[in-house]
Amino acid sequence: MTDVIAGQTVSLLAQFYDFSGGTLTNLDATPTITVTSVATGATALAATTSGVTHPGTGSYGYAWTPTSTLTPGLYLATWSGLKSGSPVTATETVTVYAPASADATNTSPEGIWYATREDVKTALDVKGTARNNQQIARALEDASRDVERECHRRFYPVQATRLFDWPPRAGMTPWILRLNDQELISVSSLASGGRTITADEYNLEPVNSGPPFNRVEIKLSSDGAFGGGSTYQRDIQISGLWGYRLTETNVGALAEALDDTETAIDVTGAVSAAVGVGSILRADSERMIVTERAHLDTGQTLGAPGLTAQANSVTVPVTTGSLFAVDEVLLINAEKLLITDIAGNNLIVKRGWDGTVLAAHTAGATIYAPRTLTVTRGALGTTAATHTNASTLYRFEPAGPVKQLVIADALSALTSETAGYVRTSRSGSGSGEQKLDTSALAARREATYNACGRKGRLRGV
Repeated sequence: MTDVIAGQTVSLLAQFYDFSGGTLTNLDATPTITVTSVATGATALAATTSGVTHPGTGSYGYAWTPTSTLTPGLYLATWSGLKSGSPVTATETVTVYAPASADATNTSPEGIWYATREDVKTALDVKGTARNNQQIARALEDASRDVERECHRRFYPVQATRLFDWPPRAGMTPWILRLNDQELISVSSLASGGRTITADEYNLEPVNSGPPFNRVEIKLSSDGAFGGGSTYQRDIQISGLWGYRLTETNVGALAEALDDTETAIDVTGAVSAAVGVGSILRADSERMIVTERAHLDTGQTLGAPGLTAQANSVTVPVTTGSLFAVDEVLLINAEKLLITDIAGNNLIVKRGWDGTVLAAHTAGATIYAPRTLTVTRGALGTTAATHTNASTLYRFEPAGPVKQLVIADALSALTSETAGYVRTSRSGSGSGEQKLDTSALAARREATYNACGRKGRLRGV
C-alpha cells in the first residue's frame, strides 16, 4: 500500500514476471494505468499511457499527482497491458490523505476581529485619522484575541482539513471522536484509515444544540468505523467548516466583476453602509476580510439648490435615491455627511460627520462614498475566485455577546491608553485616590463567558 497527500506526487510502480516467481519480462507495449476510488468507483485518473516510464526490464512507473481537492480515501491503481498478445494486469492500492490544514497558511487569527473599526469609532464619536485608526486596530486585535482566551474557542468560520489520531492516546469510546477545541459547523468529507466514511455513516453531536459540534459519532446501525490505517497517527481526516457557528446577513452586492487577484473591490451603497474595516464578507464560496475603505465617485451629483453651511441644511437632492442606503457616509468636497433617512430622491443627512467641517456646497458637486473596499482575498481557508458583477455579498455576524465584549474591551483599552494606563479619580479635595469602577466591564465578561464560553468536559471516576 502507498500513501500520498492530495496535491503531492507519488511514484507508482508495476512489475511483470514471466510467471509467478519467475524473472521480470517486458510487455508487448507500454501498459495503461487507471486510478479509481475503491469506495465509489469514481475515476481519479482516466486510462492513459502518457507519462508512463520504463525504468527497467518488466518495470513500469508513473508519477501521479492527485488533485488537492480529491476526496480522501483508498484508491486502486490498475495497470493493463499485453504479453505475447494475452492481457495482463497489475494492481496497487493508494491511500490518499487530505492536504495539511488550510489554517496553517491563510487562516491565522491575527487580523480577524469580532467588531469593526467603525463600531468603535461610532461608540467613541472620534474623527478618523491614520493615527487613531492604528490605535483602534491594536485595540480590536487585542480584544478579539482576549475574548477567545476568555471563552476557550474561536468564533470565526474556517474552511479547513484537520487531522486526528485514532485511537487517541487518551481514553476512548470506539465509535466516538471527540473534537475538543476543534469545533465543527459542517462536514464536506470524512475519512479514516484511507476509507471514506459517508454522511449516512456518522452523526454530528450534539444534534439538538449544535453547531458547534464537538464530537463525531459513527452510526451504530451502519458499517462505518474509525481506524484501519497503517498507523494511528493522523488516521482520521475531516474537511469542513470549523468554528462556533455560521450566521450571515445579505448586505448587498458587488458593483463590478472580479478576477481572482483584485484586492480593491467596488460595492453598492448598501454594502458601504453595512460593513467596516474588520468585516468578514463572502461572495459565492470565497471569504474576504475588509482591511480598508476608500471613496468612490457614486456617479451622482448634489442637486439644486445645494447645501448651505448650516447644520439644519440637511436635504441632499440626488437623481436616484435608491442607489444610496441609510447609514452610508457621503463625501462632498471636504465634508462628510451621514445618511439618516431617505425620502424618494432626497437624502436626509447629519452634517459635519466624523469631525469634518460644516461648509456650503453648490449644486452639481460630485458625491463620493466609501464604496471601494480593500480586502484580503481567499481568506479563512477559501480560494480566491472570479465573481460576476452584482454577485451577492454576505457579512459574517459574530455572536452578539462576543461583539459587545470586543467593543467594550477596545473602548476600555483606548481610554486607558489615553490616560497612560493610570485610570484613577480623586475624591473630594484631599489627596486620596480611588480606582474607577470597572464592574460593568467585568459583568460583560462574565455574561459573555456564560453565553458563549466553552466549558470543561467533566468525567466521573
